[in-house]
Amino acid sequence: MMPLIVHYVELNFFAITILCVIFLNMRRPDRQYSLDQKLFFLLISTNVLLLVLDSMLWILDGEPGSLARTLSIASIIFYNTLNPVICMIWYYYVDFYIYSSKERLTKVLFPILLPVLVNLILSVASIFTNIYFIFDEDNGYHRGRFIFLLLGICLYMIIYTSAFLIRNRKKIDQKEYAYLLFFAIPPMVGGVIQFMFPGAVMIWIASTLSILIIFINIQKDQLNTDYLTGVYNRRYLDNYLQEKIKNQRHHLIAGIMIDIDSFKTINDSYGHDSGDQALKYTAQILRKTFRKTDFIARYGGDEFVIVMEIDDRAELISAVQRFSEKVSQFNLEKITPYEICLSIGYDCCAKEPETTTTAFLKRIDQLMYMDKQKNA
Repeated sequence: MMPLIVHYVELNFFAITILCVIFLNMRRPDRQYSLDQKLFFLLISTNVLLLVLDSMLWILDGEPGSLARTLSIASIIFYNTLNPVICMIWYYYVDFYIYSSKERLTKVLFPILLPVLVNLILSVASIFTNIYFIFDEDNGYHRGRFIFLLLGICLYMIIYTSAFLIRNRKKIDQKEYAYLLFFAIPPMVGGVIQFMFPGAVMIWIASTLSILIIFINIQKDQLNTDYLTGVYNRRYLDNYLQEKIKNQRHHLIAGIMIDIDSFKTINDSYGHDSGDQALKYTAQILRKTFRKTDFIARYGGDEFVIVMEIDDRAELISAVQRFSEKVSQFNLEKITPYEICLSIGYDCCAKEPETTTTAFLKRIDQLMYMDKQKNA
């Protein structure tokens, strides 16, 4: 029995190592993360936790003493509780990846959360009954009479997510659709095998394979941030702004377009490395100025766009003034041999059905060039 335990713990450790490498490869301290990236991080973390708990259950199985029994019971409850949680996170990831809407996620929160809550109740109730598990007098683990309910809940959530993805396949690239759909297959097959053959623990190692495939083919290739400045990129700006304009109700959507006037001079006089540094400093000032809820993106070249949800226009004017003061303060500190000079255009988006992302960006772009002409 001992070689088998060592074998499974080693496999789990190998899977944990892969997940940690993915996590560290994606993690950047100066980068903004979109919600789908945050959900992907959560997916990785939950998978790691399940692998750790699975290893603990193997190590503690049959160990004598009340402490081992208590740890085993706590581990199996936590383990069983998390099984559908990772399926729930996967659904939210797919939903947001397709629609890029936080508002939509709040609407589907409870229907997806309900099976997870039911499973939590059944997991805790298993302490007093034999629903999911039993520990014999020697602290040996045995499946409960209704363990099939846990598998059923997880399979239901996986099938539900797959069906949702199939219904919305035309909204995303076909290659992305194929990889997202494939994600469910390894853990589903692993779960069925594990249910039929209790000694073959494969589900979370299979899930690690799915996460690795998504990372290689989607997350790594299509990160929504600009590699140089750490703020969002143009691709995600278009998606984000389109969703905000489409769903704006109680708040005003405000946009600010910023252009570095001195950018060409900096490149010509101090070199392109200094030009890159100027972009990084500008992004840093933007992050220090605006709220965490405000959306900051590099629009292209030396231009940045900020999207805000505000209650009135005075908030927008105040934010622009605050940013201008931060830039002046930066220039006074003489951190660089050059000064960062900016042109700024800003406006609120009209609450009209015909308003488009392109038209709004064009509007603040024109206002920015008007400001540039005044500064010339």
